Amino acid sequence: MRKKDILGHFVQNPEVRYTYAIRKLDGETEGYSALIRFLPGCRELVVEDGGERIQLSGDGYKWLMYLPMNEYFCLNAFYDPQGKILEWYFDISKGNFVDEAGMPCIDDIFLDLVILPDGRAVTLDADELQKALDKGEITADDCDHAYNVRDQILHSEWNDVVLLTRLSNALLAECD
Repeated sequence: MRKKDILGHFVQNPEVRYTYAIRKLDGETEGYSALIRFLPGCRELVVEDGGERIQLSGDGYKWLMYLPMNEYFCLNAFYDPQGKILEWYFDISKGNFVDEAGMPCIDDIFLDLVILPDGRAVTLDADELQKALDKGEITADDCDHAYNVRDQILHSEWNDVVLLTRLSNALLAECD
């Protein structure tokens, strides 16, 4: 497993220009949210998810992260400059916590899940999970946990595009 803070690895690259805000959430959405706004001159990130090439960062793009303290994932919603949601990305974790510096973090367990706006789900980084298992970085129980969390997401309200849109937009409105 690897510790990953709520801002993720990509934005900590010196070539990426951004601003961010992190806030603690109480009540029904207990946890933390972070909003990253990409600035002009930012390096672009283009991925291929579900057979589509999708640009996720660049001038005017936004990333909203939601780290619920009672779940085993961090949910990321990616917005284009017009405010359209491009995808939801679940970083599956062994646990969520606040580190000694006060930064919300996850114990990233390699496996990821993408939900696209049309409802398609794409599992990512199963190869990374298997390599970590083969190298002894994680246990077989950790590997089972990652797939169980993925399956729980797929068979729960977290796999509902309407719910994801409503939650993401509400958190974005509070952060923006």
